[in-house]
Amino acid sequence: MRAGSRNQGADAIPPDDVVEAFLSNMDKVRGASQNTLAAYRRDLLEFIYHLDAKGLPLDHSDSVKSFMGHLFRRGLARTTMARKVSAVRSFCRYLVRQGLLTVNPCDGIPAPRAQRSNPRFLSLEEVTALLDSAAGDRISDMRDLAMWEMLYSSGLRVSELSGLSVGDWDPEGRLVRVHGKGNKTRLVPLGERASQRLEKYLRASGRWPPARDDSPIFLNRDGGRLSVRGVQQRLEKRLQECGLDTRISPHVLRHTFATHLLDSGADLRAIQEMLGHESLQTPQRYTHVTLDRLLQIYDRSHPRSERKGERR
Repeated sequence: MRAGSRNQGADAIPPDDVVEAFLSNMDKVRGASQNTLAAYRRDLLEFIYHLDAKGLPLDHSDSVKSFMGHLFRRGLARTTMARKVSAVRSFCRYLVRQGLLTVNPCDGIPAPRAQRSNPRFLSLEEVTALLDSAAGDRISDMRDLAMWEMLYSSGLRVSELSGLSVGDWDPEGRLVRVHGKGNKTRLVPLGERASQRLEKYLRASGRWPPARDDSPIFLNRDGGRLSVRGVQQRLEKRLQECGLDTRISPHVLRHTFATHLLDSGADLRAIQEMLGHESLQTPQRYTHVTLDRLLQIYDRSHPRSERKGERR
C-alpha cells in the first residue's frame, strides 16, 4: 500500500496498485461504469485504511467483521453498507483468483441486507403538470421539454439521456439506441410526443435533418454535451416553475415510466428490456407499488373489507 506498511507476508495489506489492477479488471471484464469504479475505489481505500489503522490482517474474517462494525457505527444507510461490503467481497475474490490470498476472509459472513423501499413515482396529474404546463419559446425550453418527455416516454437513466448522440435516434422508427450500464446497448421505443418535441428542438437549433454522427443531442449553452448535473439542475428549475416538489430527480421519471406501464397492463419482461435491467427481480419492485395501490382501492371500496374507511 504505502512504503513501510507494517504488514508483511501472506496477510499483508495489498498495495494501491493491486486495488487499481482490480478496478481495471472490473472495467475491462465486467464493463463497470465510471461511477461504479469510483465508488469501489473509495470503498476499498476506506477498508484498507481501517485495516491499517487497527493493525488487522487481511486474510481473517474478524478483519471484515471489524470493518462492518465500523460502517455500522458510522450510522450509514443499509444500502450504502451493502455496497461497501459488496466491494470488499469482490476484491477478496479477485485476490484469491490472483493467488494473493489463500483464504477468502469474506467466506461465511452474511452480507448486510439492503433495505428496499418502493420506488417513488409521479401521478398522472403531476406528469401532466410537468410536461404540458406553459414553457418559454427559447431553444433551451424546447430542449428541456424534449428531455422530460424522453425520460418519461422511454425510462432512460439520466446518464443515458445525457450520453445520447444525434446518430442514436431513428426518427422514422421512433427508436433510440441507448448505451447503458456495462457498455451494453439496447433499443428503446420513443413515444410520439417525445419524438415531436425532439424534432422541434433539433429544428430550432439548426440540426434538422439530424446527422448520423456522434454529436450530442442535448447541448449546453456552450454547444457541448449537457452533463448529468446540468439535466438535474434544469429539472429542478422546471419543477419549481410548475409548483411541484423540487426534490424529484430524473430517476423518479424512470420509476414513473415503469409504474405507469405496469398499471396499464404492460408485460414485466418488456419493461425489464426497456429499462435495461439484467434481472427480472429489479423491475419486480414496481409490482409492489401497483399491488399497494390495488389494496388501497380495495380497502376503500369493498363492503367486506375490514379496513374500509381507514385509507382515505
